[in-house]
Amino acid sequence: MDIESTDIIRLIEQFLKEQKLHRTLETLQSETGVKLNTVDSIDAFKNDIIKGHWDAVLTNVEHANIPQDKLIDLYEHIIIELVELQDLGPARALLRQTEPMELLRSSQPERYIVLEQLLSRTTFDPSTAFKGKGGKEARRLRIAQELAGLVSTAPANRLLGLLGQAIKWQTERQGLVVADGVPYDLFYGKTVQPLVPSEDKMPDTQLATVKFPKKQHPTSLAFSPSNEYLATGSADGFVEVWNFMTGRLAHDLKYQADGALMMMEGAVIALAFSHSGDLICSGAADGKLQVWKVKSGTSYRRFPAAHSQDISCVCFSFDDTQVLSGSLNGILRIHGLKSGNMLKEFRGHSAAVTGAVFSQDMSLVVSTSEDGSVRIWDAGSAACIYSVVPGASVDGLIVPATHGVLRIPGSLSSFVVCTKSPTMYIVSAQGKVERTLAPKDESLCKEFVAAAVTPQGKYVLAVSDSSVMHCFCVESGEQVGGGHKVSDAEIIGMANHPKLNVAAFFGQDRRVPIWSGF
Repeated sequence: MDIESTDIIRLIEQFLKEQKLHRTLETLQSETGVKLNTVDSIDAFKNDIIKGHWDAVLTNVEHANIPQDKLIDLYEHIIIELVELQDLGPARALLRQTEPMELLRSSQPERYIVLEQLLSRTTFDPSTAFKGKGGKEARRLRIAQELAGLVSTAPANRLLGLLGQAIKWQTERQGLVVADGVPYDLFYGKTVQPLVPSEDKMPDTQLATVKFPKKQHPTSLAFSPSNEYLATGSADGFVEVWNFMTGRLAHDLKYQADGALMMMEGAVIALAFSHSGDLICSGAADGKLQVWKVKSGTSYRRFPAAHSQDISCVCFSFDDTQVLSGSLNGILRIHGLKSGNMLKEFRGHSAAVTGAVFSQDMSLVVSTSEDGSVRIWDAGSAACIYSVVPGASVDGLIVPATHGVLRIPGSLSSFVVCTKSPTMYIVSAQGKVERTLAPKDESLCKEFVAAAVTPQGKYVLAVSDSSVMHCFCVESGEQVGGGHKVSDAEIIGMANHPKLNVAAFFGQDRRVPIWSGF
């Protein structure tokens, strides 16, 4: 099979566009002469034109291979609308500083002069400005139809998907062994060996306890996948890294040994390690998001306006190039670590987002909310594909809020949803409730407050409002163990190690009990 070099260039250009690396994209298009000519969604592109969302329209056409006469029509119409709005600065910039208008001035000077005269007038007459053009709305519709026929769409993450298919082909046909869940260094073509996973078992013995000083208390937890680190976020904005075997600060990190800590201005209420373990992301109550280098404690990337309200959850993509975050205002966003920009926004929840994860192939985002719903989104277009309310009663009157959503290791299409009730659910990527998980004796559990999945995806661990840990089999949904009271305080949240049978909990006191199943 012959592969055209232009197709390779377009794949790279599409990747640059998805990462919002626009300057690099422009340089590559200029040097190669190959135009990407794609939009995320043709329907959304048409809708932006029809509704006059010109910033989005211009961003799309900038990288599209559109004939000059069509670009002239588009720019001319935008200028007229800007004049109508008395937004004369941008109108002048488009008229005098863009290539389509330069071409109009040289090829059709009379038409160009009409626009100059329109800018100099003190009043705007729509009947004159749109004369012979069929009116503003009609012209928008015509332009939308014409331009939509000149562009195409490409599947999201196409380059990453093809690379994954290539590795799979080598694995199946060429003998290259890449085990599921083992990080693979694509550049060097080798696997990166993580901690050896242990056989799934419910933690049943208290291993250590992290103790916070007076007037401080934990607000979030996360385990590193590559070593014996447990990170905590606190109400006073500190992010600290502990050795979970001892419950003491990890003094092999020099900055912590020297008394320096990672710190944010607001309470740290969301934490996540990257899959490599090299980075940690913290989300704060002031809507700020920060990514740190674990080894040095220095800032890797800041998102000072990630959200307008508290950040409730964070999650790294599987390639560690993006961070997914949810907020109390019901909005989710994907942020690019390389570009430092917000890449996607997901709107639809009517209450605070309580949890969000990527699917393993990064094609989907799954989120939960205090509105009781689970939403499955297309990660590329940010469109909601499915919405389900697993905790709705038969009469639909009682809808418990959710605590969060969890991936099931080894499963490509199933997720655990913990609700503020004595029942949890396993939901498919198609928005179907596959199984329910409920305690055998509901009198011992009024509601669950937090949950986690064991490293190999065999069990779901859940803590009740009485701080008792329960264990459920993922395959059958049946309770298979439990009864351990993990803390004397009321538990708020928990985290489990992605490779080992170790779980940590935090609550209303200053202690973080760490339990193990070694």
